[in-house]
Amino acid sequence: MADGGWPMADGRCRIRKEGRTDEGGLADARIGTLARLGVADSGKTAYSGPMLHFYYGSGSPFAWKVWLALEHKGLAYELHTLSFSGGDLKTPAYLAINPRGRVPSIVHDDFALYESTAIVEYLDDTFPEPPLLPVDRQARALVRRLAFEGDNTYYPTARKLFSETLFRPRGDGDPALIERATEGLLREGDAIEQALDMAVPESERSYADYALYPHFALLRRLAERMPAHRRPFESLGPRIRSLMARVESKPFFAKTFPPHWKD
Repeated sequence: MADGGWPMADGRCRIRKEGRTDEGGLADARIGTLARLGVADSGKTAYSGPMLHFYYGSGSPFAWKVWLALEHKGLAYELHTLSFSGGDLKTPAYLAINPRGRVPSIVHDDFALYESTAIVEYLDDTFPEPPLLPVDRQARALVRRLAFEGDNTYYPTARKLFSETLFRPRGDGDPALIERATEGLLREGDAIEQALDMAVPESERSYADYALYPHFALLRRLAERMPAHRRPFESLGPRIRSLMARVESKPFFAKTFPPHWKD
């Protein structure tokens, strides 16, 4: 499942950066296209601040995955929170970084990268400590497979349910589609629950934990906001709930919580 534009907008056209908010749209923040973001037209670094820039959208599970990975690594970065409703993802400046107009993206020195899995792999290769993946080759494969299942099997099913419920003002989508998506999520939840029964220490599963957690957190948000659709979250098994507790126990977890969910 490719990282996508996210319809849960913050309702403001602005970029929020670590430590301050720039109001009044993106023009000032994007002057010179990539030069402002650390990449000059010549391909040379032209910005004296943090060398790592992270482009994020509040509520996107794929962007949340990258944020968790960045904090796991303890990296210094500049956070740019983009407004979906304000059109931030479709500006020429941002499209120069990510031509698909989605989040997340990063710019590291003069290197721009998008797609969350590619970003997380790049971070783990470039900044190997602390690792996100096990050392053992087979264990690494199992953890990668689990993350892939979350992004490419579990989430597309969840998205169908969200499209008929959470993404509608009254959650009044097609009842047949809701029921079909709910049943599909119950099956996929059982599959992930069984897949978590693997011979890999929990301390070595961060790569998969950070990929899976945001998808389950969205289910919890649906259950809280629209209790009539709480069954998929309430049906999550003990291994999944243990994974969620593991991520939520991280000292940096609160920092990554979607800002607009706090409203």
